[in-house]
Amino acid sequence: MLVITFYLISAHPMKLIRYLVTPLAFSLLVGAATAQTGPTPQQAPKIAEIAVTMVQQVDGYQLDYSPESLKAVDRILLNLHNQGVSPQSIQKTVISLGCYVGEVMVRNLGYKWDLPSETERAVGFSMIGVRDKKGGFSNPIGKVYKRVQNGQEDSVVFFYEVFSKSIVDSVEGASPAK
Repeated sequence: MLVITFYLISAHPMKLIRYLVTPLAFSLLVGAATAQTGPTPQQAPKIAEIAVTMVQQVDGYQLDYSPESLKAVDRILLNLHNQGVSPQSIQKTVISLGCYVGEVMVRNLGYKWDLPSETERAVGFSMIGVRDKKGGFSNPIGKVYKRVQNGQEDSVVFFYEVFSKSIVDSVEGASPAK
């Protein structure tokens, strides 16, 4: 039987662990998404659920879609980087954890899953992302990819904080001066 392999680093023995999902299970959740086209906005929450299951089974940590849970995601991604794992070799893991990061933004900051516009595609956004109420587009899957590739400098916690702060600044800027 063929399997799709997800890689995560366990914090306890600090070794590479494989998490296996049958192609049928992944297909049921993701549908016809391919590596070239990526998932659709409608599939993103289901793909985030895959990340929750992976992390629970491999690391024992229960991701709860809170901003605080992004620290666990950051740690896992940094461990993958430190082990020398390339993001290309774990594409489904990157997509799953990227969808989780995006879903945290959706649930906590009011973002919506969306496809990049033609203009956004022209400047390099090729996959789904999250869009704020003013139309700004963010790429959590790309951030997860960069975290695995570059390490410490591309924290998903910092990524979330930047977009969280931009919402606070936007709301404060809209209020009348005292």
